[in-house]
Amino acid sequence: MESYNLITEPWIKVLDGKTNSEHMVSIKELLQNASDYRQLAGEMHAQDLAVLRLLEAILTTVYTRVDQNDEEYEWVTLDEQMHVQSYDDEIEGSTLLQVLTKTWNALYKEGSFSEAVFDYLDKNKGLFDFFGDRPFYQVTAEQYDSFVPDNKKIAKGSGTVDLMQINRLISQSGNSVAIFSPKSANRKNKLTLDELVRWVITYQNFTGVTDKTKVKAKKKMSNSRGWLYTLNPVYAQGKNLFETLMLNLLLFNPNKPAYTQQRPVWEEDLGEYVKRRLSQVKPDNFAETYTVWSRLLHIEWQDGTPTIFSAGLPTFDSANAYDIEPMSTWRMNKKDENYYPATRQLSSIGIAMWRNFGQYVDIEGHTESREPLTVAWLNYLKTKNEFLNQQMINLHTSGIISNGGATSLMPAAEFDDNLRIEADVLFDETEDRKNAWPQRIEEMVDLNQEVGRKYYGFLMEVGRIRFGPQGAADFAGRNSQTFYDNLNEPFENWLANLSGGDDRDKQQELWKKQLRQIALRTLDDFLEIIAPRDISGIKADKSQSGTKSTESNIFIAANKYRAGINKALNKNEK
Repeated sequence: MESYNLITEPWIKVLDGKTNSEHMVSIKELLQNASDYRQLAGEMHAQDLAVLRLLEAILTTVYTRVDQNDEEYEWVTLDEQMHVQSYDDEIEGSTLLQVLTKTWNALYKEGSFSEAVFDYLDKNKGLFDFFGDRPFYQVTAEQYDSFVPDNKKIAKGSGTVDLMQINRLISQSGNSVAIFSPKSANRKNKLTLDELVRWVITYQNFTGVTDKTKVKAKKKMSNSRGWLYTLNPVYAQGKNLFETLMLNLLLFNPNKPAYTQQRPVWEEDLGEYVKRRLSQVKPDNFAETYTVWSRLLHIEWQDGTPTIFSAGLPTFDSANAYDIEPMSTWRMNKKDENYYPATRQLSSIGIAMWRNFGQYVDIEGHTESREPLTVAWLNYLKTKNEFLNQQMINLHTSGIISNGGATSLMPAAEFDDNLRIEADVLFDETEDRKNAWPQRIEEMVDLNQEVGRKYYGFLMEVGRIRFGPQGAADFAGRNSQTFYDNLNEPFENWLANLSGGDDRDKQQELWKKQLRQIALRTLDDFLEIIAPRDISGIKADKSQSGTKSTESNIFIAANKYRAGINKALNKNEK
């Protein structure tokens, strides 16, 4: 195979906006017709996010160099490939902000990308070929051998990764069999070329640590997991793919407007890139972060069959990386007071986005989390563009959760969720911040969780009646999600129906009434099937229960739960 160029060959799966049918398109075709497609439609939502970030890297690179008229900005000088030769790093932030905002507005109003994007792709076509001297997201055999120890060179045959491990729907290594695989045993290790491209890009973003080959380094290092694997991602989803690409197209950091040269990995000199990664220097630009490698990959082909060699690269410090990673939530580590990506754990698989509402938007007095840059960008756009007023914002999250095993970090579950809310509500400009919608919503989120804890307490008592103190926590943990399953859709609908002009007190009271109904209905559903043991109950052991009650049964537990609901809902009545 001599060439498979991602600019012109179809490899990206999309959904047609009119027919909802699936198509496969090239990068060029996608960007030319982005408004005709509803969304990306790969094998996994996590794969779609990896591809989205690649596309954003292209657009960010181009439109931080040229404007909507395809003219280069006054502060940059470009070469024939539209790469930055030099730039004025003393450009005023206010000038930069004004000019780049004008570019963004013009593109959005036009509803399509300008010719500059396609000029850039044409001039850099050789950098997007999956084969050749600079294979996309890979290295050549000579380069691979130069970066790994002698006993790990290609001729030795070690350090390979199976296709069924690259494929994150299977993620089968040589040490463990994926029983519930979407492919039969004789098909697990086979991929079409377009599938391979998608999975290589996904693998660089969601790499575990089962492979042990590393690049040569002076100091001892650990293989890194894929950068996107460490995040709790958040991005904006529009009505079509063009709008999605535009809403996530940050041309500068809205919190610190300054010019930064965008350096996607395909523009990098490989030697310099590896050197920088070995020194664990943090990226300083979005395009580099979006396309960061976790592995040096080399693919050997024999009779059309690929063998993939993989060598690990060290990661960079994620502390306070919120200025270079727009698509993540952040959580403060109380020990060092730095903010780190709020990595999802298996224990959080059933937690809907609304339950972490405070991580997605800046709330007065909340220091335990940091507003994602993507959300800050949407807020900035709202202040500069009337089109977001009274419009729905669809915040989306997608990703993969690992098994938590320190020696593997194999994919264990995929998550995908969204949060729909009016822009005027999410970015409420009410001067009294305690009365602003984000604060009021957070109060209702806290109330929901308080009632959820009351239900968990009820289940603990029932579990103690049925299984004794040792089995109570397990029983409560397995059944407490029912409360949130009943709550998620109504609360998400309540959020989506809020508007900036609504009476806050009235809307809160409406939700409290609905919350009471849901909480009591959840109890009623549980009480439909009870056993004689639940009725007869137990003599409570004071040392175990820590209460003054001498006995307990399901009716006593239910009454406590009802009283707890009343106490929570009647607290701080306005």
